[in-house]
Amino acid sequence: MSLFSHLELVKENRSTINQHHNLVDIMFLIISAITSGCEGWQDIEIYGNKKLPWLRGFRPFVHGIPTRHSIARIFRGLDSDSLLLALYSWVNHQREKSGMPVIAFDGKTIRGASNRATDKLHLVSAYDCDSGLTLLHNCVDSKSNEIPAVRELLQMLDITGAMVTLDAMHCQKDTLNQLISRQADYVVQAKGNQKNLYRAIANAFQQKFDAGEGGMEMKVTSDKGHGREEIRTVYKLDATLLDKGVRQDWAGIKAIIAVERVRTKGQKTSIDTHYYLSSSTDNTLISKAIRQHWLIENQQHWVLDVVFKEDNSAIHDPLSAQHMALFRRVVRNMVKQHTKSKGSIRSKLVAASFDDDFRAELLFG
Repeated sequence: MSLFSHLELVKENRSTINQHHNLVDIMFLIISAITSGCEGWQDIEIYGNKKLPWLRGFRPFVHGIPTRHSIARIFRGLDSDSLLLALYSWVNHQREKSGMPVIAFDGKTIRGASNRATDKLHLVSAYDCDSGLTLLHNCVDSKSNEIPAVRELLQMLDITGAMVTLDAMHCQKDTLNQLISRQADYVVQAKGNQKNLYRAIANAFQQKFDAGEGGMEMKVTSDKGHGREEIRTVYKLDATLLDKGVRQDWAGIKAIIAVERVRTKGQKTSIDTHYYLSSSTDNTLISKAIRQHWLIENQQHWVLDVVFKEDNSAIHDPLSAQHMALFRRVVRNMVKQHTKSKGSIRSKLVAASFDDDFRAELLFG
């Protein structure tokens, strides 16, 4: 299906008398404007008027470009559910699945999405670490509501055969039960929010370290850059070392993991250890999943803040901010999938702002 076929799936909420401008035209205008670096309603209006001949090469725009106030009104009235499914199905239908994709779940607060410091828009995303694509996201009222939001995303996504990574907030029995029932594996961090589990894992490793015993699989990796070196050692133990009662509480648990990070910058060295549990016994896959979990922070959140200036957005209306967050993620996915030329996401957006042919290539392949 083409971009326009997907956009036509978005439900029309406007009354007949308010449909002066075609809904698909307006959504195409906004997508192409964001692809060219536009941020707010005035940017989009200016872009539309300057690029109207190019836009009309793909859509009729019978009544031209609406004013920025009309664009904002139409955008705010979009049907959120059908918009979410239509746009993600468009950019994700060409995603190439790896043998066992690592899917990371993480949340991000959009600081500019409200005029009130206590009322921020928070989104939870599912991110395919291998392809670098956002698969789907869910909007929640606050960070405290992430747990049910992640469970809802798990129900909506095909996670069969995937390795799912979650931070300690989602180290929840019901969540892991859901993963195992969907035939997915997991690597989840354990912290103090699950005191008995955390204590049991820490004690099991401490006993091994104190006794100097073997039986621990190890994988060591290192990184250097910006004057800093980090050495990571991933230790794995069989989950049978935990008490039977602890094992029975946590669905599918087969391994417990300790990750020791030694960071050196100049004359200063720091050491920290984090603990995880997993339904897999493959230490190479576990190590990869733990490391790739943070790609959602580095490759999605950072790009959205620095390249798309998401945290500085002046769109404060909650529903409009929610829709714009979706459009940014979809455009990021679209540019990420473009492999015909080299360059960063930012450099491709800059090129799209000047080059009509390149912009068309990004949008239509």
